[in-house]
Amino acid sequence: MAYSEAAQQQLQERRGTDAHVLLWFQARNRSTGAPETLGFWSGDDHREFLVDGEIRTYFGAGSVIDVPPIIAAPGFSVREYRVKLPPMLDEVKQLLQQYEPRHAEVHIHSAAFDIDTGNLMPPVNRRFKGYLNKAPEELGPKGKPSHTQLVLVSPARKLTQGLPLKRSNSELQRRNPNDLGREYSDVAGEWPVPWGG
Repeated sequence: MAYSEAAQQQLQERRGTDAHVLLWFQARNRSTGAPETLGFWSGDDHREFLVDGEIRTYFGAGSVIDVPPIIAAPGFSVREYRVKLPPMLDEVKQLLQQYEPRHAEVHIHSAAFDIDTGNLMPPVNRRFKGYLNKAPEELGPKGKPSHTQLVLVSPARKLTQGLPLKRSNSELQRRNPNDLGREYSDVAGEWPVPWGG
């Protein structure tokens, strides 16, 4: 990860840091099926950032965003990270209700700001790239916890998934309505078969 000269100098001075977390989601729209994007950051106001060569708009969620320390290590371990977002934001409701959040692609970036001027010190560095593994079915009523917890997993999670859609009865019928080759595959193992029958 690369820091600008100004950011490196600020770190060497050890006077403190002003860093913010940026969350970026790419999920399918439940109505159209098209991929759409949505971003949040730990600042107070909506802001645009130049990330990976494109300008992205991030909605301000303030200090309510809680992201654990990201562990970067080689290997195929599936790492889980629990991220908390404020449920009262319209954009969080949009992520959970209008989009299909499960298995959405997630990027976490960090942005360093000058502690004297408050100016952004580019570049914005990526800390995590993975997938959303669990999200609440619905937002709780008043009086419930004041955050929405999302569970993110590292890309190694893809190595643990099978390919059931290519072999399920519903998938075969979607391709060809007359294909009944796996019609009873989910219950066939439970049928008693008499010896010699």
